[in-house]
Amino acid sequence: MHGDFSRVTFDPAQRFSAVLAQQGRVQLDAEINEQAAIVQDHLRTLARDLFGPVAYLPDEDEEHPGGFGVGPCDGDNFPVASGRMYVNGIRCECDGTDYKSQPDMYFDYFDPEREEHRLPSHPFLVYLRVWERLVTAVEAPRIREVALGPHSPDTTARSRVVWQVCWLPLEEGGYVPTMRTATRYLRDRLSRRFEPRGHLAARVRSPEDDPSDVSPYADYPGPENQLYRVEVHQGGTAQTATFKWSRENGSVVLPIRSVHGPTVELETLGRDDKLGIEVGDQVELVTDASVCHGASDQLDEPAPRLYTIQEIDHAECQVVLNADPGDDPHHPTGGRVFGLHPLLRRWDHGVTAGTRGDDAQGARAGALGQPVQEGEWLPLEDGIEIRFEPSAEQPRTYRRGAYWLIPARALTGGVEWPVDPNGQPRPRPPRGIAYHYAPLAAVRPSAGGEYQVVDLRVPIPARGL
Repeated sequence: MHGDFSRVTFDPAQRFSAVLAQQGRVQLDAEINEQAAIVQDHLRTLARDLFGPVAYLPDEDEEHPGGFGVGPCDGDNFPVASGRMYVNGIRCECDGTDYKSQPDMYFDYFDPEREEHRLPSHPFLVYLRVWERLVTAVEAPRIREVALGPHSPDTTARSRVVWQVCWLPLEEGGYVPTMRTATRYLRDRLSRRFEPRGHLAARVRSPEDDPSDVSPYADYPGPENQLYRVEVHQGGTAQTATFKWSRENGSVVLPIRSVHGPTVELETLGRDDKLGIEVGDQVELVTDASVCHGASDQLDEPAPRLYTIQEIDHAECQVVLNADPGDDPHHPTGGRVFGLHPLLRRWDHGVTAGTRGDDAQGARAGALGQPVQEGEWLPLEDGIEIRFEPSAEQPRTYRRGAYWLIPARALTGGVEWPVDPNGQPRPRPPRGIAYHYAPLAAVRPSAGGEYQVVDLRVPIPARGL
């Protein structure tokens, strides 16, 4: 999550049951957030233990299909019933909608003829994709307390559950999963695309790593504590994936007022030099639609463009980008729909000329960040290095949006990263984004142009037990 956090400390493997405040001590955001995470993890684990990995709440009215029930399909659309469902313990609520009008897909802003948007004419599985999104006062202005002043600061952020109704073609051979087998079937189908996941290790370079190195960065010399974020930009294998990084966890965001070609008018140019923008910075245009659309279950989903700031007009609060956002086919609104809360997010990896920028993909997407290179230490800045761990069995996959967090501390001159018994940095899987899945229904076309819908949801046991 792209929040302005000092660090993220919750680790279920530690088996901590509570965070206990002590008198006269400083309170830190990480400790308050860890307490919230402990409670949340406890409740979700309890729900999962009681209800199973996936379960929906049946309605007392037997004629109502219950939470997320898939109604009759006409080949173009189908209704989704109101109610609740628990997916890996996460409570999902639907107010009643249909496939094309579901709230977090934003089909209206993308090409309706895209293959993954149109329902197929062959048998398919309808499933629910569940994940969590960080929402700040930029995306949800009501969070901000206006009593603090006309330019009141943002205070806290929110974590929001996002659910999306998707479909997956059933495999050839006519096999249709049952209520009993559908959850495992869906998990196995999707895990084929994203396993094994990419692993990353981080360290601060020291003279022992290379005795001939005369670099002054024998440890982290940064003047401030930072929370570095390494995030996959273009998904794929090590041959196609790219990454970007931020020293502020990607939390430097600038709300957009208007877009006219490559010229973007902003609400602010940043609070100060450290949390603002300069000519040459790399930025990403983000909206509610692009965030939700980026949660694709396709490994090679094209990533949105990254832009370079070419000019800054401080008097008019405007920046000029190196391309018109409206020309990006994977971001058709171009930041021009105010209701989608458009913003620019700053990344700190800079322009990487010569890293796939000359191929067709690079020409389309602009600067794609740095290429993932497995098995070698890659420098970020101030002596901090990362290493993508290769796999001896099969190529690792890097899902767009997957990220790692690296706290750097000026006092110790190092980074907080687990090490093995030999003192070497331990490769770790991404911290997020965590996606959870639930099968809803199998849909099969039948004679006469009709569709047969088979409910695959597992009901919660009768109340009162």
